[in-house]
Amino acid sequence: MKVISSKSDILNQDFIACGFRFITSEYYMSKENLASLHDLKKLFDTELEEDGLVYRKRAYLKLCWNKLNDLITVPMNQVYYQTPQSNKVDGGHVRQFKGMHAKVLEIPIVKSIITKNLKMLRHYQPLKMDKYLTVGLHFIRYEVSESGASYSSPDWLHQDDEPLVFIHLIHLSRYALGGDNLIADSSSQKITHVVRLENEIDTLVLNKNVYHAVTPLGSRKGVASRDVILFTVEPQYSQQCEMETICA
Repeated sequence: MKVISSKSDILNQDFIACGFRFITSEYYMSKENLASLHDLKKLFDTELEEDGLVYRKRAYLKLCWNKLNDLITVPMNQVYYQTPQSNKVDGGHVRQFKGMHAKVLEIPIVKSIITKNLKMLRHYQPLKMDKYLTVGLHFIRYEVSESGASYSSPDWLHQDDEPLVFIHLIHLSRYALGGDNLIADSSSQKITHVVRLENEIDTLVLNKNVYHAVTPLGSRKGVASRDVILFTVEPQYSQQCEMETICA
């Protein structure tokens, strides 16, 4: 597995073929934005709500990126849609999550994540012809006690609708068990890699050339949590619901 820390060609042809890449936290973090990680972590305590399950909380912010003028806007329509093919549990209908306030974009570490990811995207060949991209920021906390388990949806190997997904680890409790990312071959669906994000802002980026899943989260002692930001990327037309255009 290749580890990338500072190169600008992360989403190159090797990545396209391989389907995933681990990016160390140093790529996003600096002395200037390190302190702001505390502000971001506090939002996971105060701004997330249960999404129908007591062991998982989340909030969501949808952005539209105009590549021509490098302009980011917050569309009025903040709903999220997945096809049944990508999510047999929750796919096939429009979902409305707790909205994350756009002020989150002013937090320096969040600015760095967005800036670095968009810089990579500008040169990403499969999306080169798309002038407008929809970016989803999914703030998710998996939380569990010693007697339970917290898991994602879908809970096993799958491919996302989005052609690119960045998984940014924000925090992992000391006593957390599991929460590992599984990578599987797209044809045989046999697991080929297990990737554990341990350091804050460690990142895994995936495309649709692999299947993937995250193992359930458990706890060795007390309450454990795993906080992540999923940074999803897709063409503008993908997030259209009930004939309403998300980005105009």
